[in-house]
Amino acid sequence: MCGTSCFAFTLCITFLISGSARNAFEMELFPLKPTLHVGDALELSCRVNGCPVNVIFAWGTVVDRFHGGAAESNQTTSRLLFSNISTKLSNIIVCTASCGGTTRQKTSVIQVYSFPTDPVIPRIKHLKENQEQSLNCTVHNIYPLHGIIIQWLRGNKTIYTDEPVDISDYENVQNYSSVIRYTPSVNDLGKNLICKATLNLSSSNPMSRKTTAEYGPGTLTISSNNPLVQLEKHLNITCHADGNPQPRILWWKTGENNPIADGQKLVINNASLTQAGWYQCEARNVVGSLKTPVQVIVQGPPKNPQIQLKDGVDPIEGDNITILCSSDDEPKTLILFRKENRAAEAQNSSTVFLNILDVKLEDAGVYICEVKNDFGIKSGMINITVKETQHISMTPDLPTIIVPALGSVSLLTVLALLMRYLREAKRDSVNIGMN
Repeated sequence: MCGTSCFAFTLCITFLISGSARNAFEMELFPLKPTLHVGDALELSCRVNGCPVNVIFAWGTVVDRFHGGAAESNQTTSRLLFSNISTKLSNIIVCTASCGGTTRQKTSVIQVYSFPTDPVIPRIKHLKENQEQSLNCTVHNIYPLHGIIIQWLRGNKTIYTDEPVDISDYENVQNYSSVIRYTPSVNDLGKNLICKATLNLSSSNPMSRKTTAEYGPGTLTISSNNPLVQLEKHLNITCHADGNPQPRILWWKTGENNPIADGQKLVINNASLTQAGWYQCEARNVVGSLKTPVQVIVQGPPKNPQIQLKDGVDPIEGDNITILCSSDDEPKTLILFRKENRAAEAQNSSTVFLNILDVKLEDAGVYICEVKNDFGIKSGMINITVKETQHISMTPDLPTIIVPALGSVSLLTVLALLMRYLREAKRDSVNIGMN
């Protein structure tokens, strides 16, 4: 029979229990620090424990901006759903829960980024040592732009680092291009050229993407530029090409329409004189091609030398003449003999000559050209004839004098006899008249 007093006591106990429950309710928000790519979906879950009455939920942002999500709530839980994250959601989302007269808040810091593709490097025609090149690397659809760092690497060595400094748009997805001037060194040959883009986000580890540049052959390296091989011996020539993708190597011989070898090595077995000559190492890949020549010299006995008169006509006594001796090989010694005496000599030369001024009859005869190397001796010869000069005599020949003289004497005799005959005839005529 407590009556009014019992009712008051019961109400008081109920109030105290309810108030303690309200003061003791717990609140959770998950996830607290999500990092999402533009276009992803997100669900934020706000849950309350220990509230005996229905909880009232509200979602908002720290800045005065509509968050764009759709909320779904029940007695203890509320969910905020985003189907297509945009850069506008890089914000602090606040979940507010009210239990009776008590209000509590939890925040979720959302980091939105965009880094969808690897950097793009246009194909490079070639990279040649000690020749400056302009290189371009573009990163597409980046957000936030102020978080991007671009590194250029050759092999494992960083050759340039680039960061955007003039940023006027902080809210939208953007493209960024890094353009540098680069001069390769001989130590860079054969190493990949890489553009590496790194996006630094405060709430996660850095994210990196990289692209290896494709470039055509720019430098060809030959193991020997003028390889020598002895007759019937073995020769290997190696050709290395710097390029990416790794170039294919083909070997060509001058005058032939098809490649004679495929691969870095040109192998000549049992070398013959016909295998001497000019070859081409050609490097090809999807970007371009490059050729470099190499001369193969097959060493053996020299070929017969050529010996000739410069003008090609036998001289006349008193002329000036030049005798030429030449070899198609690269002789060690070239000697011109004149009547078994050395008249001229040349070392490591393909031509020797002899000048004879005011040639005389005794300069006629056989001249020999001898070519010599480490593998043998060959010779050639020429027989030079010297024509005698023809002299014109100023004294008349005897018949020339006698014949006219005889003719003159005979005529005078005839005239004398005729005159004598006429006188005698006249005398006889006179005598007849007197008688």
